[in-house]
Amino acid sequence: EGAKENAGGLAYEVILKPASNEGPRPPSPPREKNLTIEDISKKLQEAEERRQSLEAQKLDQIAKDRQRAQEALVLKQQEEENFARATQEKLRRSMEINKENREAQIKALQDRLRDHLLKVEETCKKGEEFSKELDDKIKNKLEISEEKRNAQIQALVERLREHDKHIEEVCRANEGLARSSEAKIDQKMEKALQNREMHLRNIQAKLAEHVR
Repeated sequence: EGAKENAGGLAYEVILKPASNEGPRPPSPPREKNLTIEDISKKLQEAEERRQSLEAQKLDQIAKDRQRAQEALVLKQQEEENFARATQEKLRRSMEINKENREAQIKALQDRLRDHLLKVEETCKKGEEFSKELDDKIKNKLEISEEKRNAQIQALVERLREHDKHIEEVCRANEGLARSSEAKIDQKMEKALQNREMHLRNIQAKLAEHVR
């Protein structure tokens, strides 16, 4: 009979003796013997020794079984500790990898943000340059327009001055024409009066002759 250790505890192997073809022996006839006190004491002592030896063997077997169980428990604890350490190391490595990946992602995001800010700054700079260029063009056009407007105003003033001069000349001509016309009218009226007086004298003369 032997004990083997497994993961769950102890297992025992029992070896059975194969069956024998020999039949039971007939009991030998008892022998009559006179037992003395010494023989009885010796037999009792031998029986006690056998009992103690058997108990010692049992205790030794129990101690061995307990030691094996303790060793199995220690081995189990070591396996669990090794598994826990391996799991912890794997988790730590995974966390480090995740941390490295996260740091790489953060760095990539920072680089993208930096590039975006540079593009925005460049766009703003180009926008400012374009706005300045546009302001210069507008100012230049306004200056040119103002010069043209001033030239147009000056030309208009000259035309108005010439127009006023022409009107003044026309007015003078009209005044001269009016004076000439008035003189002619006066002459015509005076001549008409003279003709009427002469006509009246002729009529009076004719009346006077008729009365005679």
